[in-house]
Amino acid sequence: MMQKESPVLNMAGRTFLITGIADQASLAMSVAQTLEIAGARLVVAGLGRTEHHRNLSEKSTAFLDRTFQGMQEAVQAGLSSDVTSYAVDLSLDASIDDMCKALAHSGVRFDGVLHSVAMDKTIRGGTAVPLLETTREEFLSAMDVSAYSLLALTRSMLSAGLLNKGASIIALSYLGAERVMHHPYRNIGVAKAALERMARELAQELGVSDNIRVNAVRFSPYTGSKAGGAIPGLQEAVERCERESPLGNAKASDLAELCAFLFAAGHGITGQILHVDGGYSIRG
Repeated sequence: MMQKESPVLNMAGRTFLITGIADQASLAMSVAQTLEIAGARLVVAGLGRTEHHRNLSEKSTAFLDRTFQGMQEAVQAGLSSDVTSYAVDLSLDASIDDMCKALAHSGVRFDGVLHSVAMDKTIRGGTAVPLLETTREEFLSAMDVSAYSLLALTRSMLSAGLLNKGASIIALSYLGAERVMHHPYRNIGVAKAALERMARELAQELGVSDNIRVNAVRFSPYTGSKAGGAIPGLQEAVERCERESPLGNAKASDLAELCAFLFAAGHGITGQILHVDGGYSIRG
């Protein structure tokens, strides 16, 4: 792993759960590296085959195995050797509960969680299905993975006693949760809007009960990862943002630094939807 200059924030003695690392270019990887350089201990969780996946086709089995292997390879190449990886399916409560029970058994407790998970079956083959043509199953699956998973994971972690008082939860979002974008971001935009609303509601409930902070961060269009590269028209969106934003398109390191700040203890920021987009969101 290439070493970088340590940031100002000191995360020594703090532990974070990172979801959403698909490859070394994932935004979640950039956040993880920044936290690790600051001294944090990390645990990563990603989609993989579990005992709760039954009667799978060969294609589905291969997809789950390939996805988890890709995450493990990225973690091995980009993070320290003592980072533990867990296979989990955030659309299955039993899978989430099993992971949380295993984490509790290991004795780990977390000071923060990064939710960087999304899925939209209407984006495929370089195109995006119009919203009026989105099926009920496609709509609900996007909501399940992209939004409800935040609630399901948080609830299971709380039930297992994994979240410390004063912990911080961050969900990654996008401006398409609020606006109709120049590029197709239809069904997933609706799901991201639900994610942001959920983050605000959880900020109220968890702030009162456990002093836990919950925020969402909207990042610039980003094509570096597998997930971003699948969205049609996103490269043109990157170019537009670079051209029209006061500071140009934001970098993954910009997002990572804000997340590290939000993960740090000792500030009262919660229930907010923050932007790291070079100022593009202020444009009309």
